[in-house]
Amino acid sequence: MKQKVILDVDTGLDDAAALFLAAGAKELDIVAIIATAGNVGLDKTVENTLNVIETTGLKCPVFAGSDRPLVRQAVEAGDFHGETGLDGPVFGKRVIQELQEEDGISALIRLIKTYPKEITVISVGPLTDLAHALQKEPALPSLVKEIVVMSGSFSGGNVTEDAEFNAYADPEAAKIVFSSGAPLVMLSLDITRTVTLTRERLDYLRMIEGRSAEVFSQCMDTYMANYESKKFGWPQMHDPLCVAYVMDRSKFVAEYKRVVVDTNSVSPSYGMTSKENLDGTGGVTIPTDIDRAWFWEMMERSLRNLP
Repeated sequence: MKQKVILDVDTGLDDAAALFLAAGAKELDIVAIIATAGNVGLDKTVENTLNVIETTGLKCPVFAGSDRPLVRQAVEAGDFHGETGLDGPVFGKRVIQELQEEDGISALIRLIKTYPKEITVISVGPLTDLAHALQKEPALPSLVKEIVVMSGSFSGGNVTEDAEFNAYADPEAAKIVFSSGAPLVMLSLDITRTVTLTRERLDYLRMIEGRSAEVFSQCMDTYMANYESKKFGWPQMHDPLCVAYVMDRSKFVAEYKRVVVDTNSVSPSYGMTSKENLDGTGGVTIPTDIDRAWFWEMMERSLRNLP
C-alpha cells in the first residue's frame, strides 16, 4: 500500500532532486505539493515547483504556502541555487500543472483532517507552513501520521557557524514544530552531508533516457558548479534524504532526542539546533546513518520510472 505524502518545498536544486525521487517512487502517493518561500522568493519557488512536476508528468495539486518567515527578515540561498532558484534547465509552456487557488496552509490542514493518521508531511524548506498550520489547528499533531523535515545541524551550520539554512530561515517556526509533540523525524546536516553526488555518478544518471533525467542532470550540473566554485566538495543531497526515509526507514539508523532551537535573534547562534536526552515521549527521531548505495539505487529507479 502506498504511503500518502504531502511535500512542502522551497524548490531549488536539491528540492528538485527530492521531487524527482518522490514522483518516481512506487512507495509514495503524493496527495499535494506546497511551495513555500525559502531558497528564493515564493513566486520563484512556485514556478520552479510547477515546472519540475510538469516534467515528471505527475498529476497532483500544487499550492502556494508562506511568502515570509513568522518573525525574522527573509534570508535566501540564491548563491547555491542561482537567481531563479533552479538555474540550469529551460522549461517550456506548461500544459498540465497550474497553481491551485486555495492557500497551502489551509490545504495542508484540510487534507490531514480528510485522511487522519494517513498523511506524512515531508518538509524540506523553512518550517513556516507547518508552524502556521499547527497554530491554526491545535489537533494537527494527533491527526498527522508523521512529519519528516530537513532541518538543523548538531555539528556546525551551512549558513552561519552554528545554523543550518532551513532552521536559520525561520527559527521561530522550527521551535513550534520541534516542540509540537507531533511524530517528528529530523534529517539534519549531520547525515545529509554524508550523501554526495560525484561527477561519475552524475554522468551515469545522465545517460538515463527521458526528460526527467535530463532536467535532473541539468539541475545537478548547476549545483555541482556552485559547490566547486566555493570549494565545498561534491554537492550534498540534503532534501532527497527526507523522501528516502519515508520510502524505507529500515535503511536508516536513528536516535531519539529532544531538539531545542535558539530563537534569540541577537545571539550569534540564532537558528542553532541542539539535542538533549529525554525520558518518555516528546522527542524527535534523528536519523544518523543511511545505506548510501540503496539511496542511489532508488534515485536511479525513480528517474527510470519517469518520462
